[in-house]
Order: sequence, then structure tokens, then C-alpha cells
Amino acid sequence: MQKTLSALIELQEIDNRLDELREERGDLPEIVEGLRSKFNTKNETKIRLQEEIDASSKRVRELTVLIQETKDKLNDENNRLYQVKTNKEYDAITIEIEVLQANLKNYENELVSLNESVDEKMSVQTQLESELSTIKTELEENEQDLKERLSETEVEEKELLKSREKIVKDFNEDILSSYEIVREAREGQGVAVVSDGHCGGCYSYIPPQKVVEIRQQKKIFTCEFCGRILVWEDK
Repeated sequence: MQKTLSALIELQEIDNRLDELREERGDLPEIVEGLRSKFNTKNETKIRLQEEIDASSKRVRELTVLIQETKDKLNDENNRLYQVKTNKEYDAITIEIEVLQANLKNYENELVSLNESVDEKMSVQTQLESELSTIKTELEENEQDLKERLSETEVEEKELLKSREKIVKDFNEDILSSYEIVREAREGQGVAVVSDGHCGGCYSYIPPQKVVEIRQQKKIFTCEFCGRILVWEDK
């Protein structure tokens, strides 16, 4: 049991240092992830918007052709009016002209609407490109900062994780689980050293007899108030 308790102390020290290293990185990982997500979302919007602009531009070209063709047909039909010989022919051409005029009006209205829509979308596109450029610059700066901080701590962190893995490999699962649960609930501290008859974590009083038993290191004790595993460390 003494070996287990010593290992718990070592495990806590390793975890403390790992927490320190992560704290040194601050919220940079979250900032970088947030900026990446923001960039990707806006870029997807930009791509979708460009697809809509391309589709509208294609329709604008089609309408431009249709308008010209319709105008040409109208011109032809108007010229035919002067060549008709019967009322029936005149009525038929008049109806055809009315249809062509209605089509022309619809085409022209659609063209105006599409051009306005394309202009609006291109304006939004320009704004998106500006925002993306700003986000990209900010992202690259934060990525560089994070890369530098990681390079400073990467070797030590790998060694610590290797040592941690070696320690927990032979650990009793129940003890390790208790340690992890308490550690998560108590700001990273799953183990507390007994000091002057008090829990080193929450400073609660520990009866003298219990202190003696903890010092003997024959079994595991936990603090009745904070739940931390109590250990004895010779000064």
C-alpha cells in the first residue's frame, strides 16, 4: 500500500505539472479552434454565394439573348402587319405581338431583378472576403503563437505523459477511478498531503488517531469533507 500511496503522490505531481503546461498555453487552443470554425463557416457562405452568383449570371446571359431574340421577332411581326391581306392574318399577328410583348416584359423584369440580386450578393461577397482576410491574419498569428508555446513544452509534456502512463499501468482501477473523479471535481487535486493534522486540500481537521493511521500507510484514507485521498509525506 505504501508503494501505491507514493505512486499517487507522484501521479498528482505529474498531473499538476501537466496542468501548468496547459495553463501556459492559456486559451490559445480554444481561440485557434474558434477562429478556424469562424473562417470555415464564412468561407462556406462565400462559396455558396459564388455558386448563386454564377447561376444568376448564367441566367442573365440567357435573358439577354432571349430579350434580343424577342425584340427581333417583334420587329419582324410588326413589319408583317403591313403585308397582311386578311383580317384573320391581322388578328393572328396582333395576338403573336401581344404574346411577344408580354414575354419581353417578363424577361426584362426578371433581368432587372437578377441584376439587383447579383449586385447585392457581390457586395456581400466583397464584405465576406474582407472579413475572411482579417480572420485569416488573426488565425495565422494565433497559430504561430500556439506553435511556439507547444514547441517550448512539447518535449516535457511527452515525457510527463510517458511517466504517467507507466504509473497508471499497474494501478488498481478503483483507486485510479476515485483519484480521477475527485481530481476532476476538486480543481485538479485528487490527493492531499496531511499537514499539522489537517487536510492539505480543504484544511479540514483530522483526528490524531486517523493521522497516525494515515502515517502508517497501510490503507487508503479519504478526507471526509472534500473526498481527496489523504497521504503522508515525510518532511
